Amino acid sequence: MFKHILYTVVVGCVVLSSCGAGGQQTAQEEAEEMQSDSVFIASYPFVNTAADTLFDPADNLSAFYAKLRRLDTLRYYSGEGGGREADPAKRDSLRRAMLRRDGMEEGEETDGILRVNILHFGDSHIQGGVIPDVIMRHLHTRFGNAGRGMVVPHKLSGSNEPRDYAIQGVPGSCGEWSVSRVVNARPTLPIGISGVSVQSSTAENRLLLCTLRTSDSLDYSFNKVRVFHGKYAPIIEADERLSAGLSAPDIIYDFNTDIELVTRVDTLELHTYADDKFARGPIYGFSLENGQDGVLYHAMGVNSACYLHWAKQPEVIRQSTALEPDLIVLSMGSNEAAGDHFHDDVFYREVDRFVRPLREANPAASILLTSPAQAFRNGQPNPNFENISRTLRRYAEEQGVAFIDIYAATGGRASAGDWADHNLMARDRIHYTAEGYRIQGLLIYNALYNAYIGHGPTTVQ
Repeated sequence: MFKHILYTVVVGCVVLSSCGAGGQQTAQEEAEEMQSDSVFIASYPFVNTAADTLFDPADNLSAFYAKLRRLDTLRYYSGEGGGREADPAKRDSLRRAMLRRDGMEEGEETDGILRVNILHFGDSHIQGGVIPDVIMRHLHTRFGNAGRGMVVPHKLSGSNEPRDYAIQGVPGSCGEWSVSRVVNARPTLPIGISGVSVQSSTAENRLLLCTLRTSDSLDYSFNKVRVFHGKYAPIIEADERLSAGLSAPDIIYDFNTDIELVTRVDTLELHTYADDKFARGPIYGFSLENGQDGVLYHAMGVNSACYLHWAKQPEVIRQSTALEPDLIVLSMGSNEAAGDHFHDDVFYREVDRFVRPLREANPAASILLTSPAQAFRNGQPNPNFENISRTLRRYAEEQGVAFIDIYAATGGRASAGDWADHNLMARDRIHYTAEGYRIQGLLIYNALYNAYIGHGPTTVQ
């Protein structure tokens, strides 16, 4: 029997979020934020905003835009986003019609929730968290916050973790952690959706999941955790003090355990324990969800990752289907550019080795590639980044996917010198400061959002 089990948790000893529900922006707030972002970007004259556009020759993002438009419509009839007044009856009627349009009745599969799911795979620039955080927060404030999405146990694996969540073992309650990453030539553990695998030396462990409030974060409290794990990983449930009740098993996936809560929390303790053959196996990550309409954004970045690393892991492809992506974003190329012998055609084939199976496994998903901003190599701006950008554009044109040229938008050839001169690059002159990553995140979001606005009306009347 596959271990896809749904737990219902009666909440007792939990840390409740003291924050609000984190709703959507009004039209005025949205305009003010866009103006503030524009002023921020304009303060760096080498940024080429004219090049910050989305290239989509095959109109590959049209289905994704249609899903966003549905969220926009619900927002409109909630009295936000320019709606004259709230019309709950109209909103609920449209919700039912939209669910039927997807071939399902209300309550089937989606539990009546309208959600747009985004998967973002990448390298260290994505693992650090700033780029996806900027994109995610803007999408959440504009279209609705459906939860924090995937959080990855980077610190348990001994690596850096984004600032807005923490995954840690309760002191004295865990064994020693073994680690494998998608970049390992011969990983000792299976690799799943997140590109990171952690496995304890003991079946019994206690883990804390926490979403952390920062000065600019939204409310990412959650009432559902989807745990992604190996087929024979230990049983995972909430703290026994929370009186978890077991419902009927679900055999859809052997890599996924769902834990549902009766209220939203920002801290949750999980227990793992052996049960028959379920005793040894890795944990890949946790999707944190809140049961609301909106965007659910899953960012999976691993330091030093290339397209080929991700492509070599078929379980990544298989598990991606469980997240039902509407849009898959791929942000890599920096590590491929760092080599001494870059070849356009080799890189093209490596991109295709990951994109093609992703498209086959997720035929309803739109695909978006982004090029990296330029960096240094051997003390000089690396010319390979221009080749990376050119090859990704060619791939988008020939294979019918979308592309945002961040290389051109951040200044193009020799622009790494401008970034370094304005203190936007880290000391290694390969990575960027938080402010540098914020610019890149805004450029990706702006190109995506402006293309959505230009694609048609934002509401379905």
